[in-house]
This record gives sequence, structure tokens and C-alpha cells, in this order.
Amino acid sequence: MQALYRRTPLLAARNVKQKFLATVLAQGGKSNKAFLQTLSSTNAHIVTKDEELCLRDVFDLPTQTTVGSKWYHGGKPTGLLMESRFLSPKSFRVAGKEAVAEAQELVQKVVGATTTAEKRQVIKCLDQLSDALCRVMDVAELVRQVHPDSNWQAAADQVYSAMLDYMNGLNTHVGLYRKLVEVMDDPAIKSTFSTVELAVAESFRRDFERSGIHLAKSAHEKFVKLSSSIHDLSRDFIRFQAQPPEETRTVDVPLDALRALPSPVMVHIMQTSRTRKRSDGTSVATIVPDGYSVHYILRDCEDSGTREAVYRMWQRGTSGAVNALEQLLEDRLALSHTVGFDSFAHMSLDDKMAKSPAHVDEFLRGLAAQAKPQWKSIIDSLMRTQAQSGQRSAAGINPWDRDYWVSRQQMDSGALPSLSPYFSLGRVVLGLSRVFKSLYGLEFRATTPQPGEIWHPDVRKLEVVDEKGMLQGIIYCDVFTRSSKAHVGAAHFTARCARRVDDDVAVSGTRQSHSSQTVVEQDGKRFQLPVVVLICDFPLPAEGSPPLLSWSNVETIFHEMGHAMHSMLGQNGFHNVAGTRCPVDFVELPSILMEHFARSPQVLSTFASNHVTGAPLPLELIAKHAERRRKYAALDLHTQLFMSALDQRYHSAVLDPSAVDGKRSSTGWSTRSLASVHEDPMFTSGIGGSRIFSYVQGTRWQSRFTHLIGYGASYYAYLFDRVLAGQVWDRVFQGDKPFVQGASSEAHGGPLNREAGERFKTHVLRWGGGRDPWQCVAAVLDNGMTPKDEVDAVAQGSKSAMRIVGSWRLPDL
Repeated sequence: MQALYRRTPLLAARNVKQKFLATVLAQGGKSNKAFLQTLSSTNAHIVTKDEELCLRDVFDLPTQTTVGSKWYHGGKPTGLLMESRFLSPKSFRVAGKEAVAEAQELVQKVVGATTTAEKRQVIKCLDQLSDALCRVMDVAELVRQVHPDSNWQAAADQVYSAMLDYMNGLNTHVGLYRKLVEVMDDPAIKSTFSTVELAVAESFRRDFERSGIHLAKSAHEKFVKLSSSIHDLSRDFIRFQAQPPEETRTVDVPLDALRALPSPVMVHIMQTSRTRKRSDGTSVATIVPDGYSVHYILRDCEDSGTREAVYRMWQRGTSGAVNALEQLLEDRLALSHTVGFDSFAHMSLDDKMAKSPAHVDEFLRGLAAQAKPQWKSIIDSLMRTQAQSGQRSAAGINPWDRDYWVSRQQMDSGALPSLSPYFSLGRVVLGLSRVFKSLYGLEFRATTPQPGEIWHPDVRKLEVVDEKGMLQGIIYCDVFTRSSKAHVGAAHFTARCARRVDDDVAVSGTRQSHSSQTVVEQDGKRFQLPVVVLICDFPLPAEGSPPLLSWSNVETIFHEMGHAMHSMLGQNGFHNVAGTRCPVDFVELPSILMEHFARSPQVLSTFASNHVTGAPLPLELIAKHAERRRKYAALDLHTQLFMSALDQRYHSAVLDPSAVDGKRSSTGWSTRSLASVHEDPMFTSGIGGSRIFSYVQGTRWQSRFTHLIGYGASYYAYLFDRVLAGQVWDRVFQGDKPFVQGASSEAHGGPLNREAGERFKTHVLRWGGGRDPWQCVAAVLDNGMTPKDEVDAVAQGSKSAMRIVGSWRLPDL
């Protein structure tokens, strides 16, 4: 590919790097100007070993000495994310209006299509229209979450709201829908569609019909009313999360019972509670439970009575949240009936890999059957530890005891040396670059952002280049915690999707030039390259130290980079199915697969070294940490299975299992459903009388199940993709093959395997959402390591396919 825009230069080579680092050590940030001037003068096209070290140091050096700070403030701005329309809050508002004008012109071209040639362009017009709007809306959503300037945030809120209203109108535009149906029902036109173009057309039609556009007037009015109600109730449910439990709202906790808590937690409790002395002289804190303090009390408090009191209060939730949730679930059920589905789960799963609630149930029960021996083993072990401490309970392990006894067992095993000294952020990013080069022939090139291109000096910019040095996409990394950042945790934002642009339908004015900053040419065709933003919430580094990550944080950034690489390689020509725009139970496969790379001794040996001494991370230390995590992995699986099953129950055709003649009582039915899921043999059979996640009378845990809003009937998806990723890791990348430290990659084989990487890229990543995911999974596994009958069944995506996936080994079990 040949870039059509002026490429930001590569980082400097050895002499520049050494001079820069020496000056930084001597003068702090004063060398920044000279370093950046040198960066701007180099035009090398091959990433050298020294430039790898520069990549590391761009992330590892203190913020005030890195490339972001200068370009955040000074110079003539070029626009946020290299978008010339995004120069200021004012110009951002104008960009939103221009995008709507461009979309409206494309709408007219669609509804006015009469000739065969014009109809043949309808899918392209719709995809181009979607891209025009999303290039602004997606950035608006990003700005709302991460930009520190309140003026920018206000502009983003205004733009997002106005454009959302416009898009909702398009979703119910009868003219667009009828023209799309006319085109898809024309065999002469449909026969010319490629696999990807057909997937785009079907996705648009599905979205239209899920908006009730094909309904009669009265039914459509009902649909719109229910949709509005669901939106409002969702916001109410989230709002109630911030409220403390009802009734007494507080619980008295003896201060002596809290002495084992970490100091910062004790400070938090003392600052947010009242203390007093009882008549017997005991000092108590009257606390309002919150997620932060509850976590540590359940883990570290030695007194079982205190743990129970705090647990019951926290799990009580609020009646407001329960009422909002129940009305929300009832409205979702009614909405699904309006468009002809038996339940909201049937409606939600219709375009997913699972396809139906029965298939999800088949999968969940298959996993549970695998895990039951481990559940029993863990509970028996915890009860032995409990008995040895003289605190054995006739009820076994209560829900408020579980975390405490797990923590006690871990402490009894002794503390392990931290892995963080081996995981500086720069080393981890360098490791990711090496992994992607081994697998896909792509690597990272740290580049200098232009003035106004980034929103905070902590942001780093990476170009993704192929083996010829040609640009494939751009990744912005905003990974540190800060007060101006919304608490979104780790996330992957697509600011601009890849798509073909040389065959765009012409629109008036100059609006089409707005994406030309990242356009490349290949075989006479022009493509818009992907631009993504990775958000994490890593702690800021200590003074004089590079940012050091926990192993969990390493897995997090590997996970998010898995999404980013899906965006980079999922360039199929169409915006609407590019990269991560695929079913929710398929989209996590590439990212979870990358978590396996973050745990692989062979992969870790390519970059993990002590940031002070340079010593490599010892394999035996990795093994000890891995074994400790694996010991309790089945507990996490039990929780995830339970939440997945509850999600399915709440979105089923029968919301209240105790209803008479289908009539639910006015309130409280969600708690009865919660209790009934606890009684399911999936969670009780095979564990004897011991309990892991038992229902406690008077609690309403569902009031805190916020994933019901964004993942309605789809919470199983993460578990599903964990299983798929585990099979790809074992059967394609040979990830379970033993590794000897010091052995070469060529001698070992294993995960850093170009042939395996190309296989995964060809059959999974490059398709984005443009192919049936079941066919992608079957194709990538059809390498002789999976029985042929399993491959054929998986390709069909039927109930038997879900049963097969449920029988596959879940990693760490």
C-alpha cells in the first residue's frame, strides 16, 4: 500500500536515542525540544532495534519528558485525531451538522434510486451514510469519556444528542427500508453481491426491522413507546446504583474487627462513617456500605458476624432499582412480542452465534458439567481450612465467608514476589509489537502527534505498519487514571472504521475530503484506514520509576490490543462490518486470545525483564503465579455461569416462575426468579451440601447487576468466547506446548508462529463482521487438530454446535 498523506517520521536511531536519554537524565524535560526536532528530521522506513528501544522509552519515561506534552499545547492545531474538522468545540459542532447534511444527501440518493445501476449502489450509499455519521458520533462519545476540557465535553454532548435523534429517525425511515427490501428482493441485483456486501445488506435490514419499521401503525406506535420507556428505565436503574441500601442504610461494625484491613481502606471508612462507643466500651463505626469497603471487609475481616452483617446490608439494594429493573424487563418482553418474538432473549439472540435461548442453555450446562468436580474440590478445601481455624460452620461456606477463606488459604501459602518490576508499560508495548510482528507481519511505530491531535499529554500515538513500512492504521493509547476521565475501565473506541472510499457515491461540497488524512492506495483502489483509541485506568507511576503493571494489567492491555488488531486487519471494504463490528458473542474472540499470549512463558520471555537490572522474568516465578490463579479459577466460572443463567431467565418468556396463569404480582418477582436460579441443578448438583453462590433471604443481588442494561440476554458471550479462544490457542497456536527458557522460537514452535497467525488472520480477523462467525471458527480450527465431524457441526452453527463448544475444555479448568 502507498500512503496518500504525509507520514509522521519514525523515531530516531541509536545516536539520537542515546543523546536524548543522557540529556533527560541530566536535565529532566529540557531536552524534549531537541529530541522532537530530531524526530521530525528523520525519514527512515525500517524499524531498527534502536527504534524498538525508543518505542519502549516513549511509554516508560516520565510524562514531562515524553513526546505528548509539547504537542498537546503548542503550535498550530491540526485537529483532534488528525481530523481537520475537529479543531475546536465550535468546529466540532459544525462537523456534526455537516455530517447530517452529507447523510441527508445520501438518503435522497437511496430513496430516489430507480435504475438498476442506481439500485446497485444502495448498499454502498447506506454504508457510506453510516460512516459519515459514525466518524463524528464515535468521536463525540470518546470526547465525552476522556477529554479534560469541559467545553469540548459540552460540545460532544450536544453533537451526540442531536445526531442520535437524527439516526433514530433514519432507523424508522420507511423510504430507506422499502428501497433496501426492493434491492434485496431483486435476484438480478442480489446475485452480484459479495459475501461481505450481502452481510452488510442483511445487517441494515435487520436493524430496520428491529426498530419496528415494518409494523402496522398502531403496533409501531406501541414499539416506539416501549423503546422510550426502556431507555428511561435503563437510566433510572443505573442512577439507583449510586444510592445506599434502604431502610437502616447503615451497619455498626466494631473497629477491632477491621484491624486487618489495608490502611487506605481504613482511612476511607473513617472518613465516610461515624464512630462511637457502646455502653460496654466497644468502639464501633456506623458505615454506609459501598463497593470499595465491602470488598475488603469480606476479604480481610476476621469476624464472621461482621462479614455477614455487611454482606446482607450491601446485597439488600434499593427498591427503586428493583422496581426499575422489573419494569424494564417487562417492557423488553412486551417489545419482543411487538416484533413477533417469543421473548427478548429470542429477539436478542436471533443474529448472534447462539441463535436461541435453548442453545445458550445447552452451552452453559455443558460448562457446568465440566466444572462441578473443581467446585466440590474447592469447597472441601475451604471447609478444611475453616475447621482448622476452629470456625467451622454447620452451613458450610456461606457467601460472606467465601472470599475470606480463599484469602486465608492464599496467605497461608506465603506471598509471592511481585511480577510488576518485570512489566514496565514500555516493555509490554514493545512485547505486543514483537508478538504482532511474529504473527501478522505488523509492528508498532511510536510517532509524534501534531499540535491539537491528542486531548491529554499522557496520550501516546502508535502507527501500525507492515513489513514494507506501509501504514495500516493508527492506535492512540490513553492508559493512565485521571480525574477528568470517566470510569469506563478498559475500553476500545473505534474513532474511524476501515472502508473502501474510491467508489464512494459523490456528494456535493468538500465533505468527502475530511477522511483523506489516513487513506492508502492498493491495486488502484483507495481505502480509509482505521483509527482506534485504547482506554485503560492504570495507576500513575511513582516518581523516578516507569509505569509498572500488574500481571492482570498486562492481560488487560493485551486484551484491548486484540480488539485493536481486529480493527487493523478487519478491512473488508465496508464500514458497517469492519473490524469489531460483528456479533457480541464473536467480538471477544480475538481479544481473549491475546490474554493467552499474555500468560505464555514463551511470549513473556521476549520482553519481560527487570526495569532496573535487566534480568529476565524467571519462568518458575511465572509458574507459581499461574498455579495460584488457576487454583480458584472455577470459582470465577461459577459466578459467570450464574450471572449468564440469570440473564437468560430475566429475558425469557416466563419472567416469574411462581406466577399463576401467567400473572405476576406487582413487585418482587425478580427476587423470586433470582432464588429459583440458585435452585437450578446446574449450580447445586454435585456439590453436596456446600454452597458457593447461594441465595440469602432478604437480599436482592439483582439490583446491582448493571450488565443487564448493556448485555441483555448476551452475558454468556464472554464465557462463550473464552472457550473458543482456548481451543484456537491450543489447536492452532499450540499454546499448551511446554517451553524451556532460552530455547529459540524456531526450535520451540508454539504460539509465536507466523503460519498460525496467518491462519487466524485469514479465517477470522480479516472478515470483521462480513462472514458467518461459525464458518470463521470452523475454518480456523480445520487444520487437522480438530475432528472433522466437529468441524462440520461447528460450521452449521446449530444446537449441536453449541453442545460441542460447551464440551470443549475451558482454560484453567
